[in-house]
Order: sequence, then C-alpha cells, then structure tokens
Amino acid sequence: MDSNALRVAVIVVLVFSVFVTTTFPASPSATADSFGVDDANGYKNTEVLVPVNITNVQDEPVIGIIFDIAYDKSVINITDVQNGELTAEWDKPYINNDFSWGTTVSLVYNATHALQNGSTGSVVLLNFSVIGDPGETSMMNLTDVQLANTTYDTGTAPAKNGTFSILTPTSVFDTGSGTYPSISGIFYGTLKPNQTITVYNMYTYSCSGTGGHSEYVKIWNSTGWNVTTTWTGYKGDWHNISFNKSFSLKENEEYNYTIRAGSYPLIHHINALPTANGWINCTNFTDANGVVHYDWIPAIKLF
Repeated sequence: MDSNALRVAVIVVLVFSVFVTTTFPASPSATADSFGVDDANGYKNTEVLVPVNITNVQDEPVIGIIFDIAYDKSVINITDVQNGELTAEWDKPYINNDFSWGTTVSLVYNATHALQNGSTGSVVLLNFSVIGDPGETSMMNLTDVQLANTTYDTGTAPAKNGTFSILTPTSVFDTGSGTYPSISGIFYGTLKPNQTITVYNMYTYSCSGTGGHSEYVKIWNSTGWNVTTTWTGYKGDWHNISFNKSFSLKENEEYNYTIRAGSYPLIHHINALPTANGWINCTNFTDANGVVHYDWIPAIKLF
C-alpha cells in the first residue's frame, strides 16, 4: 500500500472510530433536508450508478459522512463507490461490503472542502452490479446517516429510500451460439435488425473453458452516427461489454460493426446469417496471425 493510500485508510478508520465510539456533548451539528437515493433500474448483467444525494445542508458545514445502505444482494450488489459532484475533492469513499444486509459507506475530508450550508447534490455514486432476473426488485434503504461538522460533532438527516427494479428486455439481436474453430482477431461486417432494438450491452459467446470475450466494439451507419465501447477486464460478468448509455438500432436499417475479440469467442462459419432478430454478415475477419477470413461471424447478443 502506498503512503497516500495508507493515509486515506488511517483517516477513514480514525474518523469512523470517532463517529461510532464517542458520545458528543450537545452542540450545533450538521443536518440537511434529506439524504438518500431515488428509484433506479437497469438490465441484468449490467452495472448502474446510483447517486446518493444530500439536500440543503444546514446549521454546520459537513466534512465527514457515514451511512448504511441495505439491499437484496441476490438482486443487486455494490461493487465500487465513487465521489459525487459535491465531494469531488474529497478522498475516495471507503466501503465495507461484508454484511449480508448491504454495505457501510464512509468518506471524509477537511474544512477546506466542507459541504457548506445550502449545498445540494450527490455525495457518492454507488456502482451496483445487476445480478437478479428481470422483474425482480430490491429496496435501497439508508440508515444510521451521520454527518460530521468541522469538530466532528455528528448530526443526521432524514433518510430517503428507493427501489431498484430489473428491467425486462423488450427485444434483442441474438446470433445464437457459434462453433469451433476459434481464435482472437477483429471482425468487420454489417447487420440489419428486423425490429427496433434498444441496446445497453453486448454479450459474446465463448468456447467452453476459455476466456472468450470482446475487447472493443464500434457500431455505425451511413449518416456518421456511431457508438464505441471498450472492455473493462476479467471482472464481474466479463462476457458482457457495456456501453456508456443506451442507443437504438432501428428496424430494417443497416449498420456496420467492428468487434475486436480476445481469447476464443464462438464463431458462425458462414458469410451471412439470418436470425430471428434480423440479419448479419461478415465482410472479413482478420485473425491474430494476420490471416483474413470471409466467412467468420461473431456469436453475439445485443440487448
């Protein structure tokens, strides 16, 4: 652990200890109109950022925050937490995710960047991995909200709870599983859906026992519109590659694609493939050895 990380860890532990173990004398303390989350939703096998917002800080500046958030870990799970707009200059939030009921979040800084009276906005962004099934829901209930002022007297604010809902995909573009042989490389081709599809991410079918995945995706059309995304590595459900925001592939419109695949993705060894959701072809596939193929279509699902 480097010195800066150690300093942050020590600060968090010390402040957390003060919050939890010290009984403070009656004195002015920080509060706010509300502290919590709004309802949120997302698709299975995606990650969703849920802001935790504070509304109208009052009485005292805030330099430390701790809260618990309870949720159903079979539906969603916090994998990371980021600074919010109001705490961009604060140290990175600390989470304890070892509880069956949810997660404790704490973050601190000093008076230089305290949340002043009237401050309203996000203090942290909770990165939820969506692991449940479509139609399932989870509460997002905040408790033990503690707001520390510049002398570490603690106040609180009314908790605002929310519900997370897993959306049901209304349409997909699915080539189905492919076959061997396979190798990493770059796919080029076109696709045409037979219905309008809202896309959040792309799943790559992989050869059994391998790490087959997509590392880069670009989709575009003749108007100059395009979207791109890159893989984040072997973490979470790494078979999926997610886009920053959703987009629509329109019915009966043709789109070009470039997909750079790693390890051993499954392949459709055919030049053109009709599916229940439309049509896809292969312009060419350049494998990792530089060999060009004209009948290798990636086995993917856009949804």
